[in-house]
Formats: sequence, structure tokens, C-alpha cells
Amino acid sequence: MLKEMSAVRSFISFSVIFSILLSCIPVWAQGPDLVPVSDITGGSSVFVLRSSGRPSRKFSTARTKRSKTQRMDTAKKVKKQYDTIATTTPLRVRATVVTPDKVANVKTMAPGKAAVLFAGVGEYYVDKNDVENSEYFFRGAIDLDPNNASAKAGLSEVLAAKGNDLLLADKAPTAKAFFLESIKFNPKNSAAYFGLGEVYSDLDESKEATKNFEEALVNNPKLTEIYVPLGILYFQAGEIAKADEMLTKALGTASETAETQVFLGSIRLSQNRNQEALTAFQRAKTLDPTNADAFFQTGEAFVRLDKDSDAIPEYQKATELRANYLDAWIGLGDAYYAVKNYPEAVKAYAQAKRLKNDNVEALVGLGDAQRMSSDFNGAVGSYDLAATFITREPNFDRNEAAEIYSKIGYVLGQQCQINIKESKPCLWPKAIRSLEKAVEYGSGNTADFANLGWAYYNAARVDGYEKLESEKQTKLALAKAMLEKAVAANPAYVEGPLLNLGMTLTDLGDYAGAVTALTRVVDKQPKWTFAINELGLAYRQQNKYKEAIAQFKKAVERDDNFAAAHYNLGESELKNGNMPGAKKAYERLIKLGRNDFAAQLELMSKGAVRK
Repeated sequence: MLKEMSAVRSFISFSVIFSILLSCIPVWAQGPDLVPVSDITGGSSVFVLRSSGRPSRKFSTARTKRSKTQRMDTAKKVKKQYDTIATTTPLRVRATVVTPDKVANVKTMAPGKAAVLFAGVGEYYVDKNDVENSEYFFRGAIDLDPNNASAKAGLSEVLAAKGNDLLLADKAPTAKAFFLESIKFNPKNSAAYFGLGEVYSDLDESKEATKNFEEALVNNPKLTEIYVPLGILYFQAGEIAKADEMLTKALGTASETAETQVFLGSIRLSQNRNQEALTAFQRAKTLDPTNADAFFQTGEAFVRLDKDSDAIPEYQKATELRANYLDAWIGLGDAYYAVKNYPEAVKAYAQAKRLKNDNVEALVGLGDAQRMSSDFNGAVGSYDLAATFITREPNFDRNEAAEIYSKIGYVLGQQCQINIKESKPCLWPKAIRSLEKAVEYGSGNTADFANLGWAYYNAARVDGYEKLESEKQTKLALAKAMLEKAVAANPAYVEGPLLNLGMTLTDLGDYAGAVTALTRVVDKQPKWTFAINELGLAYRQQNKYKEAIAQFKKAVERDDNFAAAHYNLGESELKNGNMPGAKKAYERLIKLGRNDFAAQLELMSKGAVRK
């Protein structure tokens, strides 16, 4: 393995050379970014981050939902409004009230006349709020005369009232049958249509809920309490203009409530009128300090206003008010991540995962926070789960899946240095499989080809250390193919894949090609001392000692603590017959505490290492 070269990237024992140390733990910033992955021998390959940081918060209209308590409260308000309207504007033609004793001789009466009496008794019991008896007599009237309009209208009203009572008892599915039958007897019963709207809202059947709320308003435009629930449904469907219309009507007619203010803020947030949204959410919190949605949405508004620190206590309060508030836990994790408090972000995302362990957003957030906390094994586990669940969705976002698989490959590389210290193998085969998936889903994203080449290159080095020469050459060839494909696309970050390509070409013995590639890198990134060092190594392999020396000198001038470059400079000076230059490098290595490098130079100077 030493071949004829002893330049640093290959002379130290396997267990030391293979330890991959990152020069930094990167922030995953928006847009492609480059992360040098350095080993202690001075060699560095580069991973291209597809994007960094957490994805921008996605404001989802689906998060603006009414709770059961809010739906029940609306049902009470609509009933009260309906009853109030009915006292001033009769909503149906009522039969003349008849006391129950008047039907004693009903068996001797003609069916039509008996039906009139039964309808009248039904009205008697309506006035007594006795729905069971009123239903009985109205049904009796209809049995006697199916064309008795007042009996059908009365029965419709009674059935709607029974359905509403069931709504208030949180028995929406049972209430549905009463509302449907109510409409059967009176197709214009607005109370029944409203009730059905609430039933379908409870069942998350938004289209049916919207249709029934709309029908309720068509039949009774005075039921203004419907504006808010209907407007929220429009908002959830992305019909912002209709939602805004309902909001304007609600603000003009309804009393100020926390629900209305949350609705107002949600619409303003969707319109990017973030300060107005914040004002509405703050007002909602004042009107109802127990409204978890108001606190959650306040946090959302602060995030939109780039005030992540202010968002944190809002999300926390939302989770205190509603412990199972998934979106609030994810929002809390995002806010902690934004202020770089990664341990707290891990806790928040972990709680979100406990609430819904297949939520991709929570799992990716957890993986990101674990990665930034240097818990690479934990990050791999979280990303693996996220990848599993996202790809199970019928029409999953392929680019999002590629992003997750790319992160898996990256953190596996990060974990390598830890594995080596624990005498465990690095999982480059899994990294390769993950990055192959990124290529598959990434729609030709150049970064994916670059990173797959990066993984092949690192895996080839492992094969070389294990003396698996055939496997090494195969992987180097694959690395070259992927990296050349990335370089050919000439992305803005071309110097990343170019560096990896140069190193691959060096290991393949194409030193002239390596010099060409690495020269382009150094021209574009003159501060990358590790790239300058690699260029020097490529020249060194061609026995172009003067050119190699020039590069190594440039590297140590930029970073006088770069021990590998000092070693390579000393080694090249020896090869070039300049003992004073080699001695100077030797002395600097001693001062840097790199006695291992210095000892190797000393052995070389005595002819202990073959030239």
C-alpha cells in the first residue's frame, strides 16, 4: 500500500488513516453548500449539502380547524339565533294548537280531520319543549295524511332539534340520521342543514360540510353565526377570497370571540399580512387564555416575522393547554432549531414523534436536530424512519425523499470516525445505497451524483486498506463516473465534486487528470488549504517535486498549523535533495506536537523509506 509514495494520505496505519474527522459540524443552509470531510492525514473529500437548515415553515390552512368545543359552542349559538328569528319571523306554517284531550274520539274521524288534530297536538307539545310526544303526534298525523304539510314541517323541526341535542352531547354520527330525515320532511329546513354541516365537520368531510352550511344560509340568510365555520372551511380548501368574504361578514355581525380572531389571523397570515395576523392572535389570547390555537398561531406569526425566540413560549403554552398538539410540538422544535438550541429541539421533535410516530415532518426535524447535536446514530434512525414512511405514500414528494436519503448518506459518513474509535466498521455500503436512492428520486439533481461519487470514493479507500484491490478499483471507477457527471453539469459548487474527482483520479493513477481537476479547484477556492495539499500530492506522484513543493509551501503559508502539508513539504524537499528545507519542515512538526510525522521524515532522511 505504501507503493513508492510516503506522502501524507497513505503512510499511517489503517486504524489511524481511516479515522474520518470533520473540520466542522455544518449548518444545513438554504441551497447547496459544501462541507469538507477531512482525515488526520490531511486528505479531504467534500460532501455537497442539497440544502441546509430546517425547511421554511410551511403554513398549512389545515391547521386552522375548529375543535369539538368550538363546534358545540357554534351549535348553541346557531340554535339560539334560529329560535330568536323564529319568534319574529315564523319559519314554517304551524298547525292550530290542540290539547291532547281533543283526540279522544279520533278513531271515528275521517283520516284527514284526525291528521289535523294530531298535528295540532304535536304543536302543543312543541310549545312544551316535549320533543318525544311532539314527534309521536306529528308522525301520527303524517301516517293519517301523508300530504299534511304542517305536520311534515313540524316533524322536520322536531327532528332537527333532536339532532342538535345530540350534537351538543358530542354524538354527531347519531345526530346525522335525524338531520337527514328532517330534510326529507322539509327540504328548506336551515337548522337541519346547519346540523349536517357540523356532523360532516366532525367527520372531516369538508366538502359535504361546506355544501350543507351553504344550503343553510340559502334557506335562512339571517343565520349569521354560520359565517365563521363556513369561512374556515373555505380557508382550509384554499378559497381565500371566499373565506375573506365570510370573515368580513362575521366581523360585521358577530360578537368578538377568540374563534373569530383566530380565523381573522389565519387569513391574514395566508395573505402574508403577518403583523395584522399577530395582532389578531394576540387579541384571541386575551379573549380566551385557554385557546391553544391562539397561542400556536401566535407562534406561527412570530416565525413569519423572523422572531423565533418570541415564538418559543407561544408554542410551549399551546402544548401546555393541549398536550397532544402535534403541530405545536413540531413548531416548538423548529423554533428551537432556528435559535440553535438543538438539545431542546430534539426534545420537542421527540414528543411530536411519540404523538405520531409516522409523521415525516417530525422525524426529519428530529433527525436534523440529532445531527446538529452530533448524535449521528440517532439521526440515521430518524431519517431511516422518515424515508420509510414518506415512500409509502402513494404520491410522495420525490425531491423530499431524495433530501432525506442524502442526509442519511451524510450522517453515515459523520458516524464513521466514532465507529473507528469503537472498533466498528464504517457503513459505507449503506451510505452508497442511500445516496443511490437520492439519485433515483432526485430528478437529476447534480448534488446527488456528486455525493454518490463521494461515497464510492470513500468506500474504495476502505477496500484499499483491506487489500481488496479489485473491489477498490471497481468503486473508484464508479466514483469517477458519478463525479464526472456532476462536474459536466458545471454547477455553482463545481469545486466540490472537482476536488473529489481529483482525489479519485490520483488514486486511479491518472495524475495528469488529477492536476487538471485540482488546479481548477484551487483557482476557484484559493483558501482551501486541503485542496492545495491535494494538488501538491498529484504533482508529487508525477515526481514533479518543484511544482509539488510550491503547492505545499502555499498551503502552509495559508495555515502554518497544517501538519500534513508540512510533512508533505518536508518529504518533497527530501526527494528534491533540499535537506535544509526538509529540516525546517521537521522542526515545525516538532513544534506542532506531531512527532509521528517528524519521525517519519527522520526515517526518510536516513534512507529507511524507499524512494
